[in-house]
Amino acid sequence: MHHYNIGRLAAAAARQQYRSNSRDSSSAAQQLLSTDRLPSNTAMPGICRALAAAVRAAGGDNAVMVMIVQPGERNAYDQQWLQHILWAEHGINTVRLTLAQIPEQLVLQPAAGQPDNKQLVFKGSGVPVGLVYYRAGYTPNDYSTEREWEARALIESSSACKCPSVAYQLAGSKKVQQDLASPGVIEKFMGQEQGPAVRQLFAGLWSLDNPTDPKTAAVIQDAIQYPDRYVLKPQREGGGNNLYGEDLVKALQDGLTAGGEGLAAYILMQRIVPPPQRTVFVRSGAWLEEESLSELGIYGTYLRVNDEVMINEEVGHLVRTKTSSSNEGGVAAGYAVLDSPLLAKPGEGLLPQQLDGGNDGATGWGAAGGVLAVAKAILGQ
Repeated sequence: MHHYNIGRLAAAAARQQYRSNSRDSSSAAQQLLSTDRLPSNTAMPGICRALAAAVRAAGGDNAVMVMIVQPGERNAYDQQWLQHILWAEHGINTVRLTLAQIPEQLVLQPAAGQPDNKQLVFKGSGVPVGLVYYRAGYTPNDYSTEREWEARALIESSSACKCPSVAYQLAGSKKVQQDLASPGVIEKFMGQEQGPAVRQLFAGLWSLDNPTDPKTAAVIQDAIQYPDRYVLKPQREGGGNNLYGEDLVKALQDGLTAGGEGLAAYILMQRIVPPPQRTVFVRSGAWLEEESLSELGIYGTYLRVNDEVMINEEVGHLVRTKTSSSNEGGVAAGYAVLDSPLLAKPGEGLLPQQLDGGNDGATGWGAAGGVLAVAKAILGQ
């Protein structure tokens, strides 16, 4: 989509230059808005390639993938795209089930010649499940009854691949992130040479298990005095759960008043403050100019069978852009929009001034913000 839109914008800039017959900002816009500046993004085929390999590695050629979804799933369209590619390019069928439906439809069955290998199969048909792919199961609301916990135990007891397994899901929790930041922990896994190099990229992370510890008490008081420097994070995923500003102060003060009770459910994190840039947001044909922040995520796929690593690849990326005034960044929740990176070089004026070493802001695009200036040039502002 962004390839198409940028091509259209560049063409509009070329038409405006032709009409004005001058090498003005429209000419520069035409040069800057090139689809060559959009990096290739093969996330969907790369993810599907790994999912298909996992299905066959654990379940064989006739196995299916079970996708765990929420009742009344609202995020079905990108899931359907994934299902389509799995079928069209890999011949693998996807069955969508909620956690509550798992015990009703699936059962463990000893694999042929391997009595200790419990295969997950559909009742009646015996169709094997090679992979259980979770698009739900990340919040307490997904486990409203014992049936959902029964489903999770059934899946974990099977030989099917899990994306993620319980252990892997816990490894991505906020508490584990905080523990990895503790002195000597990351070095235990990455060694004394790489560990300190990685540690330099960490934001500050503090446990609140013992708020009377002098170091913990000091950082809590600093957060109460300067809340804009911190964010309070519970063990939740999906956005809308973190505490900022006055809410952070109240939670910390209430926890201290209660003798520290409840604070252990959170971690305290140094707030990352990246440089904002001016951006044009477009909705329903209307455009709005705002300060924005973008977050880049890299998709990686990894598949291991026993001790053999079958797949370990970087397959694509995801960019989310939101207004700088928003604390949250979820797309489905309505706080952010999907975006694409536009590759730039220092000195071109597309980068925020803090990052643009070659641009003094006197001329070009930097003073107004690169994307903003391009849009204004095309719109004739």
